[in-house]
Amino acid sequence: MTRTALTVVAVAALAAVAGPLAAQEFPPATKEAEAQLIGVLKSRDASREAKATACRRLAVIGTETAVPVLAGLLGDADLSHMARYALEPMPYDSAGAAFRKALGEAKGRPLVGVIGSLGVRRDAKAVGAIAGLLDHADADVAHQAARALGSIGTVEAAGALTKSIAGNVPRRLAAARYEGLLRCAEHLAGAGKSHDAVGIYDRLRGLGEDAPHQVRTAATRGAILARGAGGLALLKECLASDDWIRFSAGCRTTHEMEGKDVTAALADAAGRGAADQRVLALMTLGRRADPAALPAVLKAAKEGETAVRLQAIVTVGQINDPAAADDLVALATADDAEIAKAARESLGSLPGEKVDATVMTLFKSADADKRGLGMELIARRRLTRAVPDLLKMARGTEKDLRAAAVQHLGDLAGPDQLAALLDVLVGAPDGDVRGAATGAVSHVCAKAGDPDACATQVAARMPKADADTQVALVKVLGSVGGPKALEAVKGAVGSKNDDVHTNAIRTLAGWKTPDVLPVLEQVAKAATSDRDRTLALRGYTQWAKRGGKGGLPGRQRLDICRTTADLVKSEGDKRLLLGVLGQVQSPAALKMIVPHLNDPAVRNEACAAAVRVAEELLKVGGGAKFAKAVIDPLEQVAKAAKGNVAQKAEALLKRARSKAGK
Repeated sequence: MTRTALTVVAVAALAAVAGPLAAQEFPPATKEAEAQLIGVLKSRDASREAKATACRRLAVIGTETAVPVLAGLLGDADLSHMARYALEPMPYDSAGAAFRKALGEAKGRPLVGVIGSLGVRRDAKAVGAIAGLLDHADADVAHQAARALGSIGTVEAAGALTKSIAGNVPRRLAAARYEGLLRCAEHLAGAGKSHDAVGIYDRLRGLGEDAPHQVRTAATRGAILARGAGGLALLKECLASDDWIRFSAGCRTTHEMEGKDVTAALADAAGRGAADQRVLALMTLGRRADPAALPAVLKAAKEGETAVRLQAIVTVGQINDPAAADDLVALATADDAEIAKAARESLGSLPGEKVDATVMTLFKSADADKRGLGMELIARRRLTRAVPDLLKMARGTEKDLRAAAVQHLGDLAGPDQLAALLDVLVGAPDGDVRGAATGAVSHVCAKAGDPDACATQVAARMPKADADTQVALVKVLGSVGGPKALEAVKGAVGSKNDDVHTNAIRTLAGWKTPDVLPVLEQVAKAATSDRDRTLALRGYTQWAKRGGKGGLPGRQRLDICRTTADLVKSEGDKRLLLGVLGQVQSPAALKMIVPHLNDPAVRNEACAAAVRVAEELLKVGGGAKFAKAVIDPLEQVAKAAKGNVAQKAEALLKRARSKAGK
């Protein structure tokens, strides 16, 4: 049979078992399918890809029959990996024997892979042979041998690794051996052999400062946990150490330990030693959130280095015990701004009615600073029951607190308090309170969900309000929106007070719904000053820019432009119109731009707008659809424009003529 014929047979054999695999997770485990796959592996003519695929299938359906042929590939540089993929999960002793045999035959990368597979299989019979490779000249082999012994994790494997770190360990090999020993210790501890695990951990944590800190940290953790209840003494020893590695390892290990004794050990560490160690101990206590630590943490919050005090205050908040409220209040009024800020943040998070009561007591205190603190905490804790008291303060005489009280009312008050807030706005004694009340009323109206009802209440205050208050009420109506608000603002345009009149037009110009368009058109037509007309037209024409999703249809946008064209008078108005027309993708928009090419005052703007529209139109339908429509306007632009705009017009004109067949 020819080489080609053999390849065809191999491919056919694979197809016979590959088909079922595509239809279900596992192909049928038949002797015939296995035999076909083995035949592929034995074939000299099958491709590497075909043999690799055969190994994948055998990993699923292979039996002990496939072991010999797979074993024969373990030393193959190209196929060793796939052969191991098939052999590793096989539960047969013969598979383990094949791997052990390959230890003495494979070289280079295949040997590294074989060692790794024995580790995956946790083959205790291979310990002696793998241990013999710990000093192999090939560093990859030596590293893999150490890791594999760690994965096997028996007492014998640990013994071999322990022996290997006696004396001077070559730096290039040390890390892998330490890793292997840590793996062994984990396995032994998990198997109930805590005594053996402790011996390994103690050996590694005693290596000295020259050892990698990761090894010392992991060994300290393991040594504490493997001792069980007896680990508390070692934990305390670590937390009393000046060695940062031991100390930090002890703190981290407490994340896996429970009990009041552990909390007490950390609390003790938080009260002594260097600042960085105290900070870490406090951070760890915060993670435990054990109220038993509160006395020690509060003590740390009141004295010592600033960094320690700040962390202690944060930890108080994490412990989240209402019993800390009074102490935090004292800290929240401290002269040190950082300390006070941290205390306020922690105090704001404490739960419970007792803390709420403490906050209200502060708010009603005779001391102005405490009242201010109480108000800040009311906002942080969102104490809606304080709304009546905040309203009282908002109407009071304390200038420094009035505006803040009104601002917090915007967050805490509901629609039921809208009338009271409007009273505050109308009676505002100064601009600060008025500004805060304007925001608060707008916020409450936004929460109400009934814009017309809110607008009715707001509009009812307009007639008797002074000019400054009317301006504020107009702004509120603009934020509320809806038909009632629109009608009220439209009425304010007729005010004899210039500020009210102008702010009403500005509010209409920024309206959020298109029902404002007829009103703006009416205002622009009736305007007696360039300022009013321009303000109205600016708001009116903005709607012509809003195309696409959520915007106006093209015909309505053009209608806006046509109406604007009839109203423009000043150069500013014309520039405004041209800026909008340049964003409307329509031949009609281009036609409206062309007359302005003859106006020297806005010629440059007209040229730029025409080029922008023509360029967009030439993108539609491949450019042919509107090619004829843009030729004449572009010819006029090419004559009128200068510089880059003229060059762009010429280029677009050339494209348009080509698309139009001219």
